[in-house]
Amino acid sequence: MDIKLEKQRNSSVEIFRILATFLVLIAHFTGWFVGGLKNPFDSTLDLSFRIGQTVISALCVVCVNCFLIISGWYGIKLKFKSVWKLYILLVCIYVPFQIINTLHTGNYSLIRLADNLLAFTRESYFVQCYMMLMFLSPVINSFFEKYGRKSFNFVLVFWGIEFVMESLRNNTSLGFQDGYSLIHFILIYMMARVASMYKKEILNIKQSKWVFGYFICAGIICIEHLIGLKHTWAYSNPIVVIESFCLFFSFLYRSFYNKRINWLAGSAFAVYIIHTTSPVYNSLVKMDNWLLTHLDYWIYLPSYLLLCIIVFFVCITYDKCREHLLSPLSDKLFNILNARLKHFFIYE
Repeated sequence: MDIKLEKQRNSSVEIFRILATFLVLIAHFTGWFVGGLKNPFDSTLDLSFRIGQTVISALCVVCVNCFLIISGWYGIKLKFKSVWKLYILLVCIYVPFQIINTLHTGNYSLIRLADNLLAFTRESYFVQCYMMLMFLSPVINSFFEKYGRKSFNFVLVFWGIEFVMESLRNNTSLGFQDGYSLIHFILIYMMARVASMYKKEILNIKQSKWVFGYFICAGIICIEHLIGLKHTWAYSNPIVVIESFCLFFSFLYRSFYNKRINWLAGSAFAVYIIHTTSPVYNSLVKMDNWLLTHLDYWIYLPSYLLLCIIVFFVCITYDKCREHLLSPLSDKLFNILNARLKHFFIYE
């Protein structure tokens, strides 16, 4: 990558990207892997466990929104090279991992192999929603280029529709799906695009206030969980959305460039894909449940945090080795395909 372009990536935001990746790992270890959050009033469970899991989840629930905010803040430019890199990344994870699964279980499927080779057809809500967001980005970006700050009111109404229809009315016909949907991805992207136009006003507010806002929102989410609100843990929960932006804004006050930080952040998405793909996923679920079952809760917390750090760096290592070994071949294939397909993409 051209070093001049590399320097344009604010390492402060790249630290935020790395943090968002860790929040995903922590959220999965303390929630998804161990069967989700438990009833906070279940007296058969240890009180420290109930409180700890609730607080940790409230602090980490912003994770997916954070990635979308970064994309919206800078704006996605639809390039064939971006699509190609994403495709190569997915194939280099899905196919080898399927081979490992096949050797372990003895179950072989040509259909699953074809799905993994095509990569984008394999069901994964984040990958597929983000892919569609990439293809829609030229249209969305054109809207903001035309209307500028005038688009603020439109986006505010859009967010209001999501809030009213899902959180208040529990309307499922619009497909908000607690934030696990393309429409939510588009909304967060648009909100971040608008926010980027108000950067000066955002930075005029003390950084400490954004940090305070993040923790206040986490506290409100804990209260929502205690009173049993249905969409408490939804990415589309308006408190979760506000919490996500508060956390992001707090990283905008210092701009600097660090090559190593940016190098690590470049594989953040690989960490997400690898740790949610079998057999890695299956192994992590077993490890996490073993730790939770056999260790005191206060020993479990630092233990799974250490495991998160190990998983992060193992995934980074895998991705960097993949890049080093396959870049010459993938670059040649890209050049061949780009000559034939680039006219299908608006931005080159």
